Amino acid sequence: MNAWPLDEGLIDYVDAGYGLESDVNQFYALNVIANPQLAIGGQTIDASAITPELLSETLQELGGVESNVATGYHAIEFLLWGQDLNGTGPGAGDRPYTDFDTANCTGGNCDRRAAYLTAAADLLVTDLEEMVANWGPDGAARASVTEDPTAGLVAILTGMGSLSYGELAGERIKLGLMLHDPEEEHDCFSDNTFNSHFYDAAGIRNVYTGRYERIDGTVVEGASVADLLAAIDPALAAELRGKLDATMDAMLAMKQRGETIEAYDQMIAEGNNEGNAVVQAAVDALVDQTRSIERAIVALDLGAIELEGSDSLDNPDAVFE
Repeated sequence: MNAWPLDEGLIDYVDAGYGLESDVNQFYALNVIANPQLAIGGQTIDASAITPELLSETLQELGGVESNVATGYHAIEFLLWGQDLNGTGPGAGDRPYTDFDTANCTGGNCDRRAAYLTAAADLLVTDLEEMVANWGPDGAARASVTEDPTAGLVAILTGMGSLSYGELAGERIKLGLMLHDPEEEHDCFSDNTFNSHFYDAAGIRNVYTGRYERIDGTVVEGASVADLLAAIDPALAAELRGKLDATMDAMLAMKQRGETIEAYDQMIAEGNNEGNAVVQAAVDALVDQTRSIERAIVALDLGAIELEGSDSLDNPDAVFE
């Protein structure tokens, strides 16, 4: 549902600067929307009907290449916005609505583009419904964290720590900042990255506190990891809550800058010292809260847990090799 990054030439037309081939992805410019018959692995695949099954069972990670993303939020994002060709300058993708207008079609294949968007959206809804069911009263995901309380706590703290450090601080933020590369921003078509980062961090805090505020303002809350840790080590519980709050302050500064001054890809641009500093502050806060999450793992006596790492944080020289 959230696979990223994606080679958008797999799905639709792209700017000439994108190129026609890649050393690591033979389907880099397949352009499913323009081609109802696809040559894949020596076989001809009938893609005349663009269906959820075609996207999920044939095209997703085609050829074992992770950047062949045919489904989920970012495939839909690309279809709606198109490529962002502005680099680290102002502006997001600018796909015209007529790319979906069969009566006044631009970009060619408007009927197939609309069919792809519909199929991807339907599949996303189906996948979300499956996820909701998995966390329902009889769901497998709920059972996996409740049947064995220790295993459940390990899963929760592993998720919190890995998202804080390797995934969010490292691969989603620090990598793009180091390279000053807009292609490394998470929502590179819509320039909505500052919101994605903000709500990822909010999700980590929600899991710790056992509290979630719905879009309509109502609150879901219950017993939490924060309660358990407070019963064992009140000082550490307060420390972790304080660091989670400090991360949200740093993320809020990034979000507010994105809403009022410049988009995220501009913030990470080379030479933008002020924007870079705002983004780096978010990285620093995430790394700092991870250290307290690691201490919480010890305090809760959960044994050795390996959190996801990141070359961008642990071995930055490797990123430039």
